[in-house]
Amino acid sequence: LKMHTIVENIQSNQKYSLLKVKIITGRTHQIRLHWSSAGHPIIGDSKYGDFELNRYLKKTYHFQNQFLHAYSICFIKPIGSLKYLQDQVITCPLPHHLEVLKNKLFHEKKLWKRFVLLYNKYKWRKEN
Repeated sequence: LKMHTIVENIQSNQKYSLLKVKIITGRTHQIRLHWSSAGHPIIGDSKYGDFELNRYLKKTYHFQNQFLHAYSICFIKPIGSLKYLQDQVITCPLPHHLEVLKNKLFHEKKLWKRFVLLYNKYKWRKEN
């Protein structure tokens, strides 16, 4: 199955990237699979991620989650009981624990290969 994703670089350095991701096709684990297969796994991803980096982040920063956040959800053509959400946009700022980690990683001195922090944007719609 084809996966289609639109990506915008929000912030990056030699080690990490913070991205805005728009999912077009909406496949299971789409963001995680795309970036892991490209050699840029999502921080904290226990299935497709870099296990050594995840252990380092857990030990150093006590971080145990995926750095994956739905910043904005727009309901284009919801169906059933969600029809009342037609054309509604719901946004949520980056949670404090992710903001803290983001600030630490973009100022960290130790060099790692480049990993991806994702800030994603979903568009939910009924596919024909």
